[in-house]
Amino acid sequence: MPTKAHVPPQASGNTSAVKRAPDVIDQDGVRRQGRWSGGGMWVRGLCGNCNSLAGGLYDEAYADFARQVTRMTSPFAKRIQIIRSEPPAVFFAPQLVAKCVLYGMFGIHPRLRVLFPELADDLVDQAEYIRWPGKVALKVGLTTPAVDRRGLLTSGVSMMRVLGRRLVHFPFAEIVFPPFVWALVPIDITPELGADDTQYLADASSWVRYSRDRTSVDLRSLTRNLPAFTHPMLSVERDSWTELHGEAGTDAAPVLVHGMLP
Repeated sequence: MPTKAHVPPQASGNTSAVKRAPDVIDQDGVRRQGRWSGGGMWVRGLCGNCNSLAGGLYDEAYADFARQVTRMTSPFAKRIQIIRSEPPAVFFAPQLVAKCVLYGMFGIHPRLRVLFPELADDLVDQAEYIRWPGKVALKVGLTTPAVDRRGLLTSGVSMMRVLGRRLVHFPFAEIVFPPFVWALVPIDITPELGADDTQYLADASSWVRYSRDRTSVDLRSLTRNLPAFTHPMLSVERDSWTELHGEAGTDAAPVLVHGMLP
């Protein structure tokens, strides 16, 4: 039986003060946020055992990482940063953080367990070595000041910018919640379709292969940058993008959950 899973974890700021709204299409055919309610951003996509496992093993590591990055990317911290192109100097547990994100994504998009069964099995079994799928990448970046009070959980939604330079946005699942943007994306997009708009985000795919005992790894040793990224749905240029949704009523039905931070 699927249980209510907060994504990202409550310990990282996704508390009851955060408002949640489903994505709806009104009687005029206009897409908008539905009714806002408190309680944080959540989905029903994880069983009780997986929900409890993630909460007990990974949530605090993720929350600590988020708190450090928030502190080190504040306006004051940016003013005193010596090398501005570097990611913030934070020390964290890569495997635990990545697993927390992946559990959340499996909750957002349950079909991932069909698409990537070995990854699903290794996560559930807490395998020491994770068999990472060859044609998918876990990307991470920072939210932008324009959307720092906004949240978004998505799956089953593909987008293409048709005005201006052609860009594509084809994630399996996404988590947008300050200070991070996380996206699980294919890495074999046909170039003729357009440039992948997540291509410049940091690649966190290898983080799951770090030992669980490595709890103080310098982020600067894992990536050369941690760029800011505005999700197309939250961009002022949203009208330049078309959307393609998975089939409603199936296990590939789209998930769109909006969030508003206090």
